[in-house]
Amino acid sequence: LLTNDKVFDTKSIAALKKWFIEPNHSCTCFDIGKKYDLHSMSANGVINGLGGRVQKELGRFEVKGVGNIASGTKFITVMKSKEIGGKPKRNLWTIREELVQAINELDFFGTTEMASSEYYSDDELINAIEKSNIFDNVQAFEYTGEAKPKKNAIEVKNGLSYPRSKGVSQNALNKAGYRCEVDSDHPTFRRRNSSLNYTEPHHIVPMSRQDAFDTSLDVEENIISLCCNCHKQIHLGQGYEDMLKEIYTARKRLLKKVGIDISLENLILYYKMESK
Repeated sequence: LLTNDKVFDTKSIAALKKWFIEPNHSCTCFDIGKKYDLHSMSANGVINGLGGRVQKELGRFEVKGVGNIASGTKFITVMKSKEIGGKPKRNLWTIREELVQAINELDFFGTTEMASSEYYSDDELINAIEKSNIFDNVQAFEYTGEAKPKKNAIEVKNGLSYPRSKGVSQNALNKAGYRCEVDSDHPTFRRRNSSLNYTEPHHIVPMSRQDAFDTSLDVEENIISLCCNCHKQIHLGQGYEDMLKEIYTARKRLLKKVGIDISLENLILYYKMESK
């Protein structure tokens, strides 16, 4: 059924992935809502609808309702539910073992490609890189010049958010030698967990614009290494247009090779819209 888009539609897949990436594939609707800035009942409704379609497609059983489970509660076909303590009372939802097995066998969410290294905000990504504690030395990395397929997005309050890979960003930092690519002489500091400089990954074409492109924006060719000051300036400060012009000039050929074809004017427009 996972491959049947009439059963597992886009919203269902996005909601299911939120639970799948949680420890033990378990979480409450309240905590999912809090994490992704959504109303807790939005995920409830999507999963309940999915459960109803699964029940109908299989045609093997009927949800009658036992105890506190109402007869219209369909989510239990895909999730197990357990009441946990506290006030107000909440239920811990856990993806059923059969569904977890199917997801893993089909590698449905690309779990073999560093699934534990996918993050949905720049801050989450930067924090995860620092916690990885693998900064022993600068590792050799070369651009492949190959476009990559974009991954599935998840639903957040203001739209969709696409995953960022920790490994891809680390490759980009390695390629830059952990120096600021606006100016390699910009001051920085040593990381606590290594002798390397602290710099941060920045997507040149913002991940928020992934819908406008047919290939992934989360590729090394689209990521630059920036010192803290430049990273803040390009998002929040004046003079970002000059920074973008310099970066674009250096990277436009690499971007085009990986299917990211954009003009300088449109790139600057993205940043202007981001600041509003």
